[in-house]
Amino acid sequence: MDDVSAFAEVLEDVALQLSSLNPLAEEPEEIAATAATIVAEYQRLSEAAHQYGMAGVSQTAEWIHDLLLSYKEMLPEAILELLQGGQLFGWIELGAFALREPEDHSHLPAIAAELMNEAWPEPPTPDILENLLVNLRVNTLQPALVEEEIIAMVESIDSTSQNNAVAQNPLTWDADIHPELLEAYLQETPGQIAEAARLIHLISQGDNTPEQKRHAARLAHTVKGASGVVGVKAIAAFTHRLEDILELDINPHLSNGLGATLAACADCLETLFDHLQEHKPLPDEYHSLLAEMDAWELRLAEATPTEAAEPDISELLPVTPLILPDFITQSGLTIDDETSTNNTLNAEVPRSSATHLSVPLETVQRLLNLAGELITSTSQIAEQAQHTLAFGKQLQQQDERIRQMLEELSETIDQQSSNLNSPSTYQSFATLSQADGFDQLELEAYNDLHSTSNLLTESIADNRELTRNLQQQIRQISEQVYQQQRLQRQLSETILRTRLIPVQSIVTRLERTVRETCRRTDKQANISIIGQNLQVDTDILQGLNAPLLHMLRNAVDHGIETPEARQAAGKSPEGQIELRFEQKGNQIHLTLSDDGQGLNPEQIRARAIERGMIKPDSKLSESDILRLILQPGFTTRDQVSDISGRGVGMDVVQTAVEDLQGLLHISSEMGQGTTIHIQVPLTLIATNALLVRAGNHLVAIPSNTIQQLLYVAPDQYQFEGENWFIQHQEQSLEVLQLSQLLGWQAPAPDLRKGHSLLIIASEQKSYALYVDEIQQPRDIVVKSLAPWLNLAQGVSGACILANGAVAPVLDVLRILRHLENGQLTLKSNQALSTDKTAQRARILIVDDSLSNRKSLSLMVEQMGHQAMTAVDGLEALQQLHEHAIELVLTDLEMPRMNGLEMTQAIRIWPEKRHLPIVMITSRGTQKHRNMAQQAGVDAYLTKPVDHDTLNKQLQRWLQTQLAA
Repeated sequence: MDDVSAFAEVLEDVALQLSSLNPLAEEPEEIAATAATIVAEYQRLSEAAHQYGMAGVSQTAEWIHDLLLSYKEMLPEAILELLQGGQLFGWIELGAFALREPEDHSHLPAIAAELMNEAWPEPPTPDILENLLVNLRVNTLQPALVEEEIIAMVESIDSTSQNNAVAQNPLTWDADIHPELLEAYLQETPGQIAEAARLIHLISQGDNTPEQKRHAARLAHTVKGASGVVGVKAIAAFTHRLEDILELDINPHLSNGLGATLAACADCLETLFDHLQEHKPLPDEYHSLLAEMDAWELRLAEATPTEAAEPDISELLPVTPLILPDFITQSGLTIDDETSTNNTLNAEVPRSSATHLSVPLETVQRLLNLAGELITSTSQIAEQAQHTLAFGKQLQQQDERIRQMLEELSETIDQQSSNLNSPSTYQSFATLSQADGFDQLELEAYNDLHSTSNLLTESIADNRELTRNLQQQIRQISEQVYQQQRLQRQLSETILRTRLIPVQSIVTRLERTVRETCRRTDKQANISIIGQNLQVDTDILQGLNAPLLHMLRNAVDHGIETPEARQAAGKSPEGQIELRFEQKGNQIHLTLSDDGQGLNPEQIRARAIERGMIKPDSKLSESDILRLILQPGFTTRDQVSDISGRGVGMDVVQTAVEDLQGLLHISSEMGQGTTIHIQVPLTLIATNALLVRAGNHLVAIPSNTIQQLLYVAPDQYQFEGENWFIQHQEQSLEVLQLSQLLGWQAPAPDLRKGHSLLIIASEQKSYALYVDEIQQPRDIVVKSLAPWLNLAQGVSGACILANGAVAPVLDVLRILRHLENGQLTLKSNQALSTDKTAQRARILIVDDSLSNRKSLSLMVEQMGHQAMTAVDGLEALQQLHEHAIELVLTDLEMPRMNGLEMTQAIRIWPEKRHLPIVMITSRGTQKHRNMAQQAGVDAYLTKPVDHDTLNKQLQRWLQTQLAA
């Protein structure tokens, strides 16, 4: 017991040392030192436990020690988070209590709870946990009794947690399930359920083989076992009933209703797992289908005659392993392998010849981010190489000019030398020398000048050769950069392909939705899906999933008629729905069509007038009337059901398509059916964009939204009042100025010249877009602008240009929708220029962070002001000296001169002392606020600052400045 007390003191000392460390360290050196101390303490704990013979504690300490070592170099902040949460010393303190108070059994569950806390990067294995708990009680009880006690305790806890989980929601897993086990369940079970549902549908139609029936039963058994392990009792009970029925003779009873029950059970099984993942309750049909399966099981059991069970030949075989000759075992194939191979072939389960690796989506996203940074870096290198090549050309031109000047100088020197060497000139020069005392050395100066000119000419020739070599090297670098661009483009495409999933992955759910809707509406419909092998980006396909389900329900509920109505109209009783996926260029085209009753424009118009959506005298085309069903709250149903009538559905589809930067078109013919066409981009991450200038700003427009780049001569312009039109493909297209759509100041276009216009089509019509300048297209990576995304309508993100500048990526289709819906109004250039002139104030942004400067500049520019930037206080003072500034936005902590020092310098500057200064910093303590107030700061904001707060501060202090 003395050793136990001594070791308890070691545990208490280690816990004390760990708890006394500072978990809120901010400096990298302090963080690294704290992490190293923690690792050293765990090393000491492991060695002490080994010395005192505490194997379980030593094993646990070594496991945590190895875990900390893996984070020490890569992410030491994670170690401090564990320290701050108390996980690193909490279990040690409890372990000391367990050794000092062996009669108190409550410490063991608390130790287990501490080590199973979700804050740990990974939980300990059951062996480590069990050995630790046994080790802490081994000195007071017999090991066997301790182990039995702990196992009983764990089983009791598991049973209690399972009962509580089922009581709260039967469609959930155990709270204490191992994360890796749950992850494996969530990865493997969907495929097993999908295959089981497919086979059960074949069985329900009588179109199956005995092996397929056995395989479906085995899959149900596998899902039942896996669901029972993780504690999903509802799925385990459901698959247990299915397995029992599939093992009976069901073929004679399929046409009597059992087939319909099995088909409904297959759909319910898939719905169960969907609800499990989405944390939804049990489906409404769950209990009724369980009762139906119980009833069918009783009927089938009564109908099956009781026969004497035939002995299984496998039971008569010896249980000892079979010893095979060497020539069989060395062939690499055993009886088990052969049997397994035959079973696999008979199961008719498709296998892929390629080897697949499961990679988390976060890893793929990091790869995409790195590939995006590589694209930006390569573009910057390419542009720098182009600048260097242009500089080399300028250097060559400069050398050529110097060469011409040297030639003129050489000709002048040669001419003077020839004149000096002529007899008459020499005689006259000799006469002058005797008369004026001209020294002979001065005559030799001509020869020295001539020699110097020759040396200079040789140097320029050498310089020309060096310039030629430099240009050759730059060309080689440019070629290598182009090669790198090609490789990084292939790399980006390859990484993007890792995000692609086939349309086939959602086919079963789409088919199930049609079947369920048909059962609820007493209708009959078949769906055919074309293009199932098309690979689509994960985000795009997930974004289309919900809209597709809405449209399929509407196609059955609103479009397909009842079997009696279809037969009366001369149609087949079963409706036909076709869903087609196609890829055209960088666009995914989705077409959903049905042969139902179609949309009634008059009924839609009357319901829209009734709901006040349009006026009775409104003149709308048929396409405009059909698009009224996309409005929120619109429905043609008088009664509300669980499928339709609430006015929620097609507006959700429209919103989802807009979020995917897509287009939606509706066409319908009474009595013949309805067709909905959706067009979305191939991906939303990386794309090719056209860089254009609108006013004084560069913006990027994705190329997939531009139909054509068209040059129009001045004689092709047409005018109707103030509106500007062109003729294109037998259509009259209105020309819109992009700067006006964005509300930016820009001069009016010169209509005496020809212009290149962008042809862009919205859902309703096509437009010609005028921009002030068109630059070359380039590959960009779209970066999210959250939380500033809501500042400007029609901005889907931002991209980093080759020169490091940030350009917004426009969603032109959304801007055109806002224009067509009346949410956006155009202003004339003159009025816009006048308004902007009155509000165009110069704002100086001082921050050493490039991203903060760019984001604040973007916000300031969107507010209608001119943004200027400086990296620190010294550069800001230079800017104030050279330019007239109306307001200063400054950070607190900056190199060379911080915000407080800059503010003090401005306040003692006679001409600038009244300049408004707003400090934006991450320091939010009262101490820093008082320091800023004493220095002369007018307003103090903490990061991150939102748009409205910044706009109010700018308006307040700019008005104060104008009043002064």
